[in-house]
Order: sequence, then C-alpha cells, then structure tokens
Amino acid sequence: MSFRLLIVLAVTVMTCSAVAAELVPDAPSAPLQPEPPDVGLNVLNPSAVAPVEEAFLNIIEPAPDSEVREGRKITIRWESSGPIEQVRLYYSYDLCPLAGKSRGSYGHILYNQMIPNFTEAPWTVPWMDTDAFRLRIAGYTRDGEQIADHEIGVRFRPAELADLPAHAIGIIKKRQRLYYYEGGRVRRMHVVSTAAPGYTTPTMRPGSYDRRRGAMGKVFGKQTSAWSRRYNCAMPYWLQITASGSHGIHATSAPYYRYLGRPASHGCVRQHNADAKVLFGMVAVGTPVYVF
Repeated sequence: MSFRLLIVLAVTVMTCSAVAAELVPDAPSAPLQPEPPDVGLNVLNPSAVAPVEEAFLNIIEPAPDSEVREGRKITIRWESSGPIEQVRLYYSYDLCPLAGKSRGSYGHILYNQMIPNFTEAPWTVPWMDTDAFRLRIAGYTRDGEQIADHEIGVRFRPAELADLPAHAIGIIKKRQRLYYYEGGRVRRMHVVSTAAPGYTTPTMRPGSYDRRRGAMGKVFGKQTSAWSRRYNCAMPYWLQITASGSHGIHATSAPYYRYLGRPASHGCVRQHNADAKVLFGMVAVGTPVYVF
C-alpha cells in the first residue's frame, strides 16, 4: 500500500471518530441544588422571619392589694417587654358612697402626660376620697399606639390614720369622713358631719380625758334610739364616745342629709340613717375611737 493511501485512510479514520464523538450525547449532569434560604431576608415565608417580641406590662410595686399612705413618696415599678417606648400611669377610684349609693368616681393621669418607659417612676400619694383605688399603666409605641396595659387594686390609708390599731374607729374632721377598721382593713367608710362653727367635736384617742366630758376615746355604750334633752331631738343608732354622754356618733334626720360632708352638727358625729344602722350593727362597746 502506498504511503499516500495510508495518509488518506488515517485522515478518514480521524474524521469519523470526530463525527462519532459529536453524535455521542453528553453525560447527564447532577441536578442543581437550591440555595439554602436566607432566614433574615425571606419575607415570602413568614415562619422564617425572626418573631417580634410581644408587648407586655406588669406592675410589680406597689404589690396588688398592698396599702399605701397619704403623703408617702413611693416608687411605682413595672416589668416591660416588646416595642414599648412610652407609658401612661393612671389612678382612679369610686368616691366614698353615701347610704350605699355611688357619689361618682375620680381619675387622674400621673404627670399629666406620657413618660419614657424607664420601668419606674416616683409618686407622692395624694389624699383620696376612698379606701381603695385602681392603679393602671398603659404602654405605647413611639408613634403613640397603645399596645399593652395592666391594672391592679391598691388600698389607701389617710395620713392621720397611719398608727391606728387594727380594730378602731377613726374620724378625720378636716375630711368629714369616718373609717371603721377591722383586722387592719377598712370595713366601713362614711361621709359625716362634725361640729359646725361655734360648736366642738373634741379631738380624742383612747385614754383622753376632759374635765367637762370625762374620759373619751372609746365606745362607752350604744342605744338603738337615744334622745338629746339639750337639743330636743332623736339620735338613732347612738354610739357614745365620751363617758359623760356629751358626744356620740349617730344618725341624723333626712332634712340634714344635704349637709353631710361638711361641719354642721352641735358636736356629735352625724351620719346618714342607712350608714348609721350598718355601723351600729358592726361596732361593739369598748371599740377604740380616734378623732383627729
């Protein structure tokens, strides 16, 4: 075979091999694997988005059902979570009732505005015409949207009654209020009338003594129906608070109900008949009496 023929055959074989190689299909490639999701950016999958902390408030001081005293400076403290930027603190209460009927309610915003959510705030406890009040906190976003709140009940004690024993009657002339405590808690709070100008309701406590009135400061006796010879009037549900009988706690008559809450008596402590009846049934002879 000539050399020229060998070259032609070699070229032919190479050409056929190349054509055959082009006709052979490519080997299958591995399927593409999806990229792992970016949890922080995958907004199409809500379950993959980092959760927002839920808004939460909880008053921890004063404790629920604890007692605060008028004039004391206390610190209100609370727990907080979530996007709460500001808070508003309130207190509210039902006014001392008269004859078991509501006289309305009162509420006030501490600081008269929202304050930063610092989780505590000082407060000087004011006078309140009640024996218990509601303390409430509301939480707001930076834009002023309310997103959480919490409320507790707190007991209130007037400054004058700070050292009153657990079982006693306390009367505050400048407030025209009577309090009856049992077990350290107010069982009754009444709107009353003490002495009008020109008359005297003596200040007293157990062991007090006056030359004209004798011993003072406890319930010396009680009568369902007593009579004043000096003023010629009935004194229902009489609780005698001086040894001489010069002064007592009793019901007044209907024409004088409108004066309750201000000084209007001849020296005794007047009450609405309905209130006097309840108190009379609760108080025993010997109960300590304090008049401030």
